[in-house]
Amino acid sequence: MTKLPLDAIRDFSNRVFIAIGVSEDDTTIITEAMIHADLRGHGSHGITRIPIYAQRLKAGAVKARPHIRIERAAPAFLRVDGDNGPGPVVTNAALDALLELVRETGVGIAAVGHSNHNGPGSFYVERAAREGCIAIAMTNAPPSMAVFGGREPALGTNPITFGAPVAGESPILLDMATSVVARGKIVEASKRGDPIPDGWALDAAGKPTNDSNAAERGVVLPMSGAKGSGLAIMVEVLAGVLSGGRFAGQLGNLYSDFETPQDIGHFLMLIDVSGQAFAGKTGRLVAELKSTALADGFDEIMMPGEVEQQRMHAADGIDLPENVLCDLDQIALEVGVAPLRAVA
Repeated sequence: MTKLPLDAIRDFSNRVFIAIGVSEDDTTIITEAMIHADLRGHGSHGITRIPIYAQRLKAGAVKARPHIRIERAAPAFLRVDGDNGPGPVVTNAALDALLELVRETGVGIAAVGHSNHNGPGSFYVERAAREGCIAIAMTNAPPSMAVFGGREPALGTNPITFGAPVAGESPILLDMATSVVARGKIVEASKRGDPIPDGWALDAAGKPTNDSNAAERGVVLPMSGAKGSGLAIMVEVLAGVLSGGRFAGQLGNLYSDFETPQDIGHFLMLIDVSGQAFAGKTGRLVAELKSTALADGFDEIMMPGEVEQQRMHAADGIDLPENVLCDLDQIALEVGVAPLRAVA
């Protein structure tokens, strides 16, 4: 691992996307979403994504400058057409509009269609929670996970993120895939040649495997069996079907298809609790839960998102493996900017 300073990483990422034709404002959103993921300890959604995002933009599979359209389809319901823009840009625009809406209505939903991979859900939900809202975010994804009882790719890992404000503290922030593990972690393990734990995946023949390369060619498994599979299906309903986009097997592949737009969908729901005593009551709930008796082997009871917040506060840079640095060197060469290692 090589630790690089945040300012150097931020500057490098911005230069890459500006070189491809993304606006400065939109570049900032994409970069900050990836850095947010790395700082929270989720490198699979961090700056390791720069090369694949950049390659898809260069190839025209993603629009560098989309015309995002937002329609108020009902008093508390927004339909958002992302015009095949970068996922973080599209989702952030939907969140902007939804935050404005819920100040009027108290509760609001946005169904976002014709988008792309939007990175960590916590990037959007944390912002909403800090602005006084309970927030739920979902996104579908290209098939990489089996339906419970199946052995072929049928659903994405379809993550769900939930956040709620807490008085004087960081928000409660649950961000999880409906699979045993985010597929990006298998991809990264495969790049490094590392094995994966039992129960993560099946190979292409439908057999359990610890070989990350075989797992990348096979399927990741739903968390908790039928429960995770059921949640992933409901995410597909809300993020895919409701948004008017494609879903399940119709979605474009992030890594191999550079001609067909992914057409990913997202779902956002906000409840404005900024004018209530909600955050204080949530703080009392947190205090009560953390004061309960500890089980053997535990020193502290942690709330959802608390471990990630501690990582963020302690971070003074981002540790990058050699394979990621090599990928970043290559994309720098392709778009004509100075390599990260040369300026860090």
